[in-house]
Amino acid sequence: MARIEDLVSQVGDARVRAELADEVAHLKSRRTFGLVFERHIPETVMVPHGTVKAGATVVRRADEGCLPLRVHAVVDGLATVTPLDGAATEPVQVPVAELGLLLTFGEAVFPTLTSLGAVRAGGDAPYHAVINGENLHALELLAAIHEGDVDCIYIDPPYNSGARDWKYNNDFVDINDRWRHSKWLSFMEKRLRVARRLLRPDGVLVITIDENEVFHLGVLLEELFPDYLHYMVTIVINPKGTAKVNFSRVAEHALFVVPKTGSDVIEFLPPPDDEPEGGEDELEETEDDPDAREVELTDEDIATEIDAEVAAGAGTDYAVLYLRRRGAESSSRAQRWRQFYAIYVNERTLEVEGIGPPIGKVDPYEVTRNGDILSVFPVDAEGNDRVWRYGRATMERLIEQGDIRVGRYNRGLDTYALNHWKPRSGPRRQRVRTVWWRKAHDAGTHGTTLVTKMLGRRNAFSFPKSLYAVRDTLDTIVRSRPNAVIVDFFGGSGTTLHATMLINADDGGRRRCILVTNNEVNEKVETRLRAEGHLPGDPEFEEHGIFESTTRPRVEAAISGRRPDGAPIRVKYRDSSRKLSDGLQANVEFFRLDYLDPIEVDLGLRLDALAPVLWEAAGGAGERVPITTGDGYFLPAASPFAVLFRASGLRPLREALASRPDVTHVFIVTDSEEGFVALRAELPGRLRTVMLFRDYLRSLAPRGVRR
Repeated sequence: MARIEDLVSQVGDARVRAELADEVAHLKSRRTFGLVFERHIPETVMVPHGTVKAGATVVRRADEGCLPLRVHAVVDGLATVTPLDGAATEPVQVPVAELGLLLTFGEAVFPTLTSLGAVRAGGDAPYHAVINGENLHALELLAAIHEGDVDCIYIDPPYNSGARDWKYNNDFVDINDRWRHSKWLSFMEKRLRVARRLLRPDGVLVITIDENEVFHLGVLLEELFPDYLHYMVTIVINPKGTAKVNFSRVAEHALFVVPKTGSDVIEFLPPPDDEPEGGEDELEETEDDPDAREVELTDEDIATEIDAEVAAGAGTDYAVLYLRRRGAESSSRAQRWRQFYAIYVNERTLEVEGIGPPIGKVDPYEVTRNGDILSVFPVDAEGNDRVWRYGRATMERLIEQGDIRVGRYNRGLDTYALNHWKPRSGPRRQRVRTVWWRKAHDAGTHGTTLVTKMLGRRNAFSFPKSLYAVRDTLDTIVRSRPNAVIVDFFGGSGTTLHATMLINADDGGRRRCILVTNNEVNEKVETRLRAEGHLPGDPEFEEHGIFESTTRPRVEAAISGRRPDGAPIRVKYRDSSRKLSDGLQANVEFFRLDYLDPIEVDLGLRLDALAPVLWEAAGGAGERVPITTGDGYFLPAASPFAVLFRASGLRPLREALASRPDVTHVFIVTDSEEGFVALRAELPGRLRTVMLFRDYLRSLAPRGVRR
């Protein structure tokens, strides 16, 4: 850029020089570092069931190229249309039934939810939600009602392998598309910008990806989440390997985007049984050693003698930490000289009997042997003066408690290893490692084969995740969050929801999962269906889509324990006595993403259509019942929200709320800002109040036109 500016300064024409300088300044303001890709590439989605009216942009459902048409009028089921590109053609009439609504991203849309049915098998637990629709619009709806509410976003987006595994603008993207990386980044950036608004201050984003886009995605995440910590976990999903040019790939990656909260956000978890142990990771903070947060355990250094373990007390669980600090700069005597002193070891009894006097920062010292008592200093094999893990006061207390033990004798150095045997108050835990190699993460056995057994048919979904790889990923974030909200807007086969239900079954949690998927049909199947005369929107076409054929039946099977044909699922859950045929206790409602007319919404004519949105905004709790307006307010018996329709309903609503501490949301129907503020002031301050319909429109429209 500096070279360009230098050349611009040499332009003789002052006007041209000024204009070029302005353009260069504009370019510099747009991009200082990071990815360069075409953000202007348009993205559209065809909605087969969208409302066709004058002014709308539509396509013929039979037109695979999706040539946009402008609707001029709709009369008696016939739409008068012309090409949107302005080609000089006469208007033609097309049956509305043959058209689909074409939505261009960047235009304001007003999505809502239409129920497609529910499964109720979880008692009073809140409902999970599975939404069939375009995920960007679904995200905008979720951001309007769940901004700052989500604990974890887990997504498994298209990997953009070039194998025509995803669509952009209704066309499959293949390896011959020279813009495929740019399209993918544009596609992901739009969604991640909205998704960020969903996260709580301690919320975590996880994206699984392979080598095709991992580096591009990493830089994109650095740009979109510059104030977060970024980690990459490698997960072995196919130990046998998939043959590629030069290598056989066995793993994929999970990119963790973690907020900087000043403390750990990722959970300490019990180590799996089938992963080699590499040592304990203990939090050890004392007034003497505030930085003692490190792994200090190796097989070579730890006392493993059976008699030492017996002496410690049969049945007691300990964490064993090597007592001499090593490795880091803070382990040297020069840095922490007050933690350099002798520890007296009785060589006959192999017990610690005390510590020596203080030694100055540079004072000389001498190893002594008085009878059975040997003075042991924290000196490493190279003769470097290190320090003990603890200061003098803490060390004396631990010795008195019997927690400092004598380990192996080192004949070459004529000294003993010393260890802190720390009684463990809970189960053994360790920090999550960045490479996962676990049998349960095999995507063939616990992904493809599992889905096949659950649905009773092969090839139901391409490359589903291992149920346990997803469960373990979620565990790192929500294990200690029993009421967590989890969002997956690339829902696919429904593994994230299944994993959430499994975690809840393990600990009785009430976590909610909101799953978004579309009903995209496999390219080969789509070609066959079109040849047979079945088009997008036709039941014969839609039944082959992801939502209808895989996501919904898989979720229903996980809850019922039975395949769609009624046969029990004859599989056991790994590491559990539970069988899939036992089913899982959970409530789930299935929705379709629909679109509202903003004029009707603003006039208050579509409250019925927004009812599922209000219920979902309040946490999807309780039975959803039709909204009634007769009393001036609506307060369902089992759901934690209320709707105030007019000022006359305020007093009775306040009286009703006095006995309903479970209510969290009140939606106030008014077109007056002043009226809304006045009514809100009369309600309990603990409530989350929303202005209908103005807040709904504002939360969607402004962001829609800015994108």
